[in-house]
Order: sequence, then C-alpha cells, then structure tokens
Amino acid sequence: MGNKPIFMTSDVEKAAKIKKDEEYQKARDLSDMQKLLKLPEFRRFLWKVWEKTGLTRNPFSTNALEMGRACGIQAVGQEILADVNDADVYAFAQIQRDHISERKSKEAAEKKEEEKQNA
Repeated sequence: MGNKPIFMTSDVEKAAKIKKDEEYQKARDLSDMQKLLKLPEFRRFLWKVWEKTGLTRNPFSTNALEMGRACGIQAVGQEILADVNDADVYAFAQIQRDHISERKSKEAAEKKEEEKQNA
C-alpha cells in the first residue's frame, strides 16, 4: 500500500464546487470593477481611498506599532490597486489624470476668483 491520500467522492465533488464558485466570484468581481471604473465618481472615490491609505507614502516610523498600522492600512490600498489593475491596466493612469485635471481646474477657478476680487 502506498501513501496515496484517500478521497471520498463527496470531497472531490465539494472541491470542484468550491473551485467553480471561486472562479465565478472572481469573474463577477472583475466585471463589477470594469463597470465601476467607467464612472468618474468611482475613480474620484478610489483616489480618495488611496490618499487615505497612504498608497504612495513611505510607512516608515520609529514607532513599530505606528509603522505596523500604517503598513496594514497601506496594504488595503495596494489590494484595491491590484484589483483595479486586474480589471484595466490603464485605469490607474486614468485616475491620476482625472485627479490632476480636477486639481488644475480648481486652481484656475480660484485664480480667476482672486483676480476678480482684486479688480
């Protein structure tokens, strides 16, 4: 007798069902993300989440607990970014462009308002 694992038919069937369910869930999540990324409101929301999670900031701190917390929060942003990249590899660049465009528009409006007040 060898050391082959013994599987019951029901275990194999359960494993196949679990795998099928996971594949369905992954495909649905991907489809959902692709649809959401078409919405400018969702892209603005993602930018806000990434700002709050410190996606591009260095989480280093001399306080180990503070640094661990920052790394954990940052990991959430990184997971969301990975999901976004799976859905559309150009989405992050689009989100950056949206943010820069919005910031420039706001600065131009503020400058115009300031010139109007000074006139």
